[in-house]
Amino acid sequence: MSEVMTAPEPVAPVARKCKFEEVFDVNFVELLRLVPRNPQVRALILKLAGKLPGPECETFEQLKDWVETHCEKKARSAPNGAGRPSRDGGISIHVDFSETEYGRADYSVRRHGSEPFRIGSADLMELVQTAVDDVEGIESIVEEIATRIDEDAWSECDPSMDDDGDYNYSEHDVSDTGESEVSFNRSDIRHAVLAFVRERHPELAAEL
Repeated sequence: MSEVMTAPEPVAPVARKCKFEEVFDVNFVELLRLVPRNPQVRALILKLAGKLPGPECETFEQLKDWVETHCEKKARSAPNGAGRPSRDGGISIHVDFSETEYGRADYSVRRHGSEPFRIGSADLMELVQTAVDDVEGIESIVEEIATRIDEDAWSECDPSMDDDGDYNYSEHDVSDTGESEVSFNRSDIRHAVLAFVRERHPELAAEL
């Protein structure tokens, strides 16, 4: 009596959410090839991908497979027009963010992104009324909003930061943890405030 052999069930391929190169740039991929188990590099994976591979992922190929099955392609935020009204009728100012991250694996990388900084209508009207009462004009409002952006933009906005693909592997002070900056156009603030006042309170426009 012959024994009947049953073919094994085919294994369905694991669904891929992204390609490795869609999550990390070529320079960081090379860093992963060199030191896939380095804890600082893994911490950077968490920062860039939003998830951390488990300790079972020890080799570059295991990390690559984990990223492609667990992580999504990075999405870029769409640029916002200067002075576009915010949801409550105030204004929003286009702000560009940039930062340099320093790592203990002797690398640094520059990142950049953009996001609108919003001033609500009630808050904006308080600034306008103060400027009118104190006979200070539009420039005092512009400077007040500029100060708020400088001080609060990083905490109030959530820009999608993309690196420029230029990882610098030269030596640097490992005590450095990073640098962050914001930039914006004061003309955008001025135009947005004047447009708001002319639309909502045209009687005050002449006093600014």
